[in-house]
Amino acid sequence: MHKGTSRHMTLVAFLQAQNCSNYTASWRHPATAQDFTTPEYYQRIARVLEEARFDLAFFDDRLAMPDIFNDDYTETVRHGIRAVKMDLPIILMAMGLATRHLGLGATYSTTYYEPYHIARVFATLDLMTAGRAAWNVVTSLNDAEAANFGRQPLLPHDLRYDRADEFMEIVHGHWDSWDDGAIVQDRLSGQFADPAKVRRIDHEGPWFRSRGPLTVPRSAQGHPVIIQAGQSGRGRSFAARWAELVFVIHANIELARHYYQEFKQGVVAQGRDAAAAHHAGHLCHRRRDAGHG
Repeated sequence: MHKGTSRHMTLVAFLQAQNCSNYTASWRHPATAQDFTTPEYYQRIARVLEEARFDLAFFDDRLAMPDIFNDDYTETVRHGIRAVKMDLPIILMAMGLATRHLGLGATYSTTYYEPYHIARVFATLDLMTAGRAAWNVVTSLNDAEAANFGRQPLLPHDLRYDRADEFMEIVHGHWDSWDDGAIVQDRLSGQFADPAKVRRIDHEGPWFRSRGPLTVPRSAQGHPVIIQAGQSGRGRSFAARWAELVFVIHANIELARHYYQEFKQGVVAQGRDAAAAHHAGHLCHRRRDAGHG
């Protein structure tokens, strides 16, 4: 801490809803909890993170069982190599019910879900956790995932991001289809909500059509926090347009500073306020506004 100022460290826990940690043999350790298919398992983790003043519990995801070795899942199942992957918003809901301040972030793919579905799931999660939800936006790159959803072959890399841009336009459109204060709940007059503050988005684009309005009212913070981790040029431009929290990895501090400045310039080029898109900072401030940290 510097004199006259206060500085905070942002703490993000990297988690997986599976039978092991990043170390795939971790399930074999005698001290490893084996109840990973129960809500209590994730709620214990959530309580520990909240007590330690973590800002965010973040889950990555994969929509297929690893089978790259001879196109066969047998050894994956035999040895428990990330053989289990559970649906994340449900996991986050269990963790949210056990905590009050911990941010809750889940990975969901724009390639295999519909915009309306994601808008509805994460808007509901944001309401049920009192504004603690975050969505990590990915476009996916795994052939095994494509096979599970009948989406082969995969679109080329940059084209997946072009499609994701339209996806995000629709999701944000649905989140904005309810204005603040739309719900009136006037029992005497019989008016539940103001129709002038609820609208359709009537989107028609090259990839999607979606009408609306969303069936989930707007949360107090407007929408969940948007996370992105694209490292390619196209991925960084996508993050500059949409992200509030960006995960990065760089070989040294000089390179990190270079890309940080480049990212900020990209944010401005997208017509956004560069101060509103910090590496994990935006989410951190939201959590502290709720009295945490």
